[in-house]
Amino acid sequence: MVVLNFYGKIEPTCISQKLGLYIANLPNEEYNQWRDNLADELELAVKADKIYQEKLGTNYPCGIVKLYHTLFPNELWPEKFTHEHYVKIANQMIYIYQDYDYVDMPLGGWDTNCFDGRFCEEDYSEKIIDFINFMAYSEKTGYTIPKPTPQWIYSSNHDGIDHYRIFWGGESAVAYISALKKWGGLFDDLLHSRDDYLLFDYLVNTIHKDNEYNENHLMKAFSLCQLFLEKRKESELDSKLPQFFKSCDSKVRAAQQAVLFRKMRNKIAHGDFLAFETVLEIYASEFMDGHFTFDYSECSRKNWAIQHVCCELDDVIRKLLCLLLFNRTELKRIKGSA
Repeated sequence: MVVLNFYGKIEPTCISQKLGLYIANLPNEEYNQWRDNLADELELAVKADKIYQEKLGTNYPCGIVKLYHTLFPNELWPEKFTHEHYVKIANQMIYIYQDYDYVDMPLGGWDTNCFDGRFCEEDYSEKIIDFINFMAYSEKTGYTIPKPTPQWIYSSNHDGIDHYRIFWGGESAVAYISALKKWGGLFDDLLHSRDDYLLFDYLVNTIHKDNEYNENHLMKAFSLCQLFLEKRKESELDSKLPQFFKSCDSKVRAAQQAVLFRKMRNKIAHGDFLAFETVLEIYASEFMDGHFTFDYSECSRKNWAIQHVCCELDDVIRKLLCLLLFNRTELKRIKGSA
C-alpha cells in the first residue's frame, strides 16, 4: 500500500495502461481495511508530534491541521479529535497501485513478473513514485517534466512509520492526477517490447533509494551513462558526455572533466584506491577550488569531491532519461555516433 500526498473523493483512475497503474481512494473491505489502518497511523502521528514538541519545548500547530483543516472548518484541531475524524481524513486519501492481467504485459506470470507484490519484495508503486521524484529535478533539458510532483507519504514497504513524512502534502487532487496521467503517457510511449519493460525495471530499481553519494553511487551512475551512450568502448564517453554537462568554461575543460570521471570509475572498479584519490584531487583542484567553500566540519575534502561528481553524473542521467522518454530516436543517434 502506497499512499500519496493529495486527497479527495475520486473514482479509480488509470495512470498507465501498460503498467496497469491506477490511483483510487483507500479500500475498506472485510480483508482489506486500509482506511481504518491509515486512520490509526494518523492518530499515532499526531500523538508522536505532541511528544516530540514537548521534548523540544515547542508548541507549533500539528502538521495535520495545516493539511486537512478544510475538512473540519469548525472543529478544535486536533485536541478534540476522535477516531472518526481520522477515518474521515483517511476516507479521502489516495493510494497508487498496479492491477493488470498477465496477458497484457510481456513479462510472464506469477513466477517471473517483476511488478507483482510478494512478501520479500517491495511494492513497485513506491519505486515508480521515487523514479518520478528523481526526474523532477531535471533542469534545462529542453523538455517539460510533468508537475506538480507527487510524493508518497505512507508505504507498507517500511517496517517503521515515518510520522513526519505522513504530514507532507495535503493538496487537492486535480493537478496531481493530471501530472500522473502525463507520466503514465510517457511510460506507455516507452513500453513496446519485453526489452523495454526490462529496461524500465532496471532503471527504476537502479535509482530507487540510492541517496548515498559515495564511491558506489559514482560507479553506478557512470555505468548508467555507459548504458545510454557506449556503443563499442568506454572511451567513447570522453566525447559523448560533455554535451550533457551543466556548465563548463570550454570544450577542452568539458572533455577533461569527462576523462576524469571515466578514470575515477576505473580506479574504483580495479581496486586502485590510491590512484582514485589522486584523480579525485585533480578534479577537486581543477573544477571545485575557487568555486566552492569546503566546510570540513561537515565532510572531508575527498567526500565533498565525490558528492560533487555524483551530483554532476545524476544531472547527466536525468538528461539522458529525458531523451529516453521524450526523444528516444535522438538518444539512439547519439549512442550510435562515432
